[in-house]
Amino acid sequence: MTLQDLSVCFHTDKIQECKDFYVKYFDAEVVFDHSWYVTILFNKERMITLNFMEPQDNEPYYGGGVTLNFYYEDVDAVYEKLIVKTGLKAVAPIEDHDWGDRSFSINDPIGNILYIYSPRQVKKEYADSVKINL
Repeated sequence: MTLQDLSVCFHTDKIQECKDFYVKYFDAEVVFDHSWYVTILFNKERMITLNFMEPQDNEPYYGGGVTLNFYYEDVDAVYEKLIVKTGLKAVAPIEDHDWGDRSFSINDPIGNILYIYSPRQVKKEYADSVKINL
């Protein structure tokens, strides 16, 4: 159970402005661009990215702050360790998502979301959102 990557997702209603800013001034590249979620890449070799997400009405677990995206090869093993064995409360259930991952979420002590995932195949609905295959 080794962490493969950690990225930050900012919740904002200014996704386009953020995307334009980092592309223009920091030569970032857009990796994923769907109306309510954008990932931009600063360094492909080191996988340095930022994410911007429009707050969603269907996120009852969102308490403010940011989302920290934890990438693990085997999200089910992490779920077993954190939720099943230790009794930590999942605020979003483990499930597959059409945008290309399997994940669950927990909150840290200050309300940030920890989005714990493993990549999966992107479904047709989101295929046009992928701008760079990593």
